[in-house]
Amino acid sequence: MAKSNSKRKTRSDKFPLTLHPTGQYCKKIRGKLYYFGTDKQQALQRYLEQAADLRAGRRPKSNSCSRLTLKTLCNLYLEHQEARVLAGEIKSRQLYDQTLLLRVFVKYFGPNRMVSDVLTLDLQNFRASLIKKGKSVNNYISAIKAMYNWAVDNEVIDTIPNLKAIKKVPIAKGKKPILTPAQIKKLLEYANPQMKAMIWMGLNCGFGCTDCAELPWENLDLNAGRVNFARTKTGVDRNLPLWKETVRCLKAIPKINKRVFNTKQGDNWVCVKQKQAADGTIKLISYNGISSEFSKLLKKAGIKTTKGVGFYTLRRTAATLAAKSGDPFAVQRLLGHADLKMATTYVQDVSEQTDRVINNSRKLIIQDGS
Repeated sequence: MAKSNSKRKTRSDKFPLTLHPTGQYCKKIRGKLYYFGTDKQQALQRYLEQAADLRAGRRPKSNSCSRLTLKTLCNLYLEHQEARVLAGEIKSRQLYDQTLLLRVFVKYFGPNRMVSDVLTLDLQNFRASLIKKGKSVNNYISAIKAMYNWAVDNEVIDTIPNLKAIKKVPIAKGKKPILTPAQIKKLLEYANPQMKAMIWMGLNCGFGCTDCAELPWENLDLNAGRVNFARTKTGVDRNLPLWKETVRCLKAIPKINKRVFNTKQGDNWVCVKQKQAADGTIKLISYNGISSEFSKLLKKAGIKTTKGVGFYTLRRTAATLAAKSGDPFAVQRLLGHADLKMATTYVQDVSEQTDRVINNSRKLIIQDGS
């Protein structure tokens, strides 16, 4: 049999880099993933220049991280956030919001703009453009700062713009609407059993839409009249008393799964859904059925309200009534805030504890002398 003249490729002949889903060629060295660009030959050259330093644990003279594009950096950060969602550290709604915000950020500068080319003044100009368009500037700034800080902390990039110079826009603290006892009574008259229980949870415990949507039966002790449920946004524990009206309405809800509140189909009231566009791309769509149903209830009850009144107004109403006790610590515990900064917007003086605050709030809503 004639021997073949072709030589079998050895391991050293193989291309040493792997193509990452983000389009970057990468290599894992000493347990860490390094990126060398989207051009195959240039990526190989950068890798060969830096391999010795990286394998020795030294910082290379020319760091490949600085050659990341904005699109790649955003994708890497969002992949990290997606992993946190799967681990239960954050909610899918937070990932959804950050995806939309960073998409606008990348579109403004261009997806192929190098991260190292974006200076502090460029971020200031981006901020100015958002203000001009009437966008919610502070949300964008928070998302951008979180991404840059993550990138530096994880050594994805070496340097970042001066983020301290990118100030949030001060928000004028005008008086926000709350619901009156008469309006609450009207809503309860027209609400179905499930919505009625959610309204009481909003007033009694300051629960928002996501709180209600994710509340499991195991966190309720209806015999003792208490709920022990950490706020999903902050992780702050809340062990709160339940009014007899709240308990009665919760007992009227049939148990169909581990969640207390479910849609007619048995699904979650608040979630993020995926939808495939015509071009094949996957889009994230936020769904909040509780807000929609509450808006319908307002119309059904004939309650005319100002702009901004929705289910979350119940939480604001609970906070405002609780603040009349003058105890910022109790309000903080009720609302599940991570610190006193938010609670003090409702409170001026200092008094006693959470249970008394919540029960006092009931007296302001239900004026039956009990």
